[in-house]
Amino acid sequence: MDTLKILEIDECSSNPCQNGGSCMDRFNGYQCACVPGYEGAKCDIDIDECSSNPCQNGGSCVDGVNGYNCTCVPGYGGAKCDIDIDECSSNPCQNGGSCMDGFNGYQCACVPGYEGVECDIDIDECSSNPCQNGGSCVDGVNGYICTCTPGYGGTECDVDVWHVVESG
Repeated sequence: MDTLKILEIDECSSNPCQNGGSCMDRFNGYQCACVPGYEGAKCDIDIDECSSNPCQNGGSCVDGVNGYNCTCVPGYGGAKCDIDIDECSSNPCQNGGSCMDGFNGYQCACVPGYEGVECDIDIDECSSNPCQNGGSCVDGVNGYICTCTPGYGGTECDVDVWHVVESG
C-alpha cells in the first residue's frame, strides 16, 4: 500500500496580510483578518469612509484610516458640519441692541441713539448744532441738552427771554 504524504506549507510565513492584518493559515491557502479601515484579500485596500458623503451643508470630506474628517464651510460646525453656528451666542450687539442670526453672520438692530455694526457708536445729536444763540450742547443717549447763554432759554436756546419779559 502506497502512502501519500501531504506537505503542509505555511502560507502565512511570507506575511501576506498588510496594514496590521492578521494571517490565518488554511489548507492550501490563507485568510487575512483586516483591522478596521482596511479590506481586501490582503488588507491592502483603504476603505473610503467619504464614499457615503457624510459631510453636510457643503462640507468637504478628507478620508483617513478607519475614519474621516469634515472641513466645514463658514457658518457650520460639528463632526459632520450639521450644526448651524449661532453667531449671536457671543452677544455681539451692545447697548441694548438685539441680534438676528443669519447664515455665517448676524445683524444688530440698534435702540434709538446708537448705530454701527454692533450698536457700539453713540449718535452725536449735537453734531447738527441744535443749540442757538451761542448755547452749548451736551450730547446724551438719543437726545441732547442745551445750556443757554444769558438772555436766552427754551430747549434749543431759541427764546429771547429779555424780549418776552419786556413785552409781557
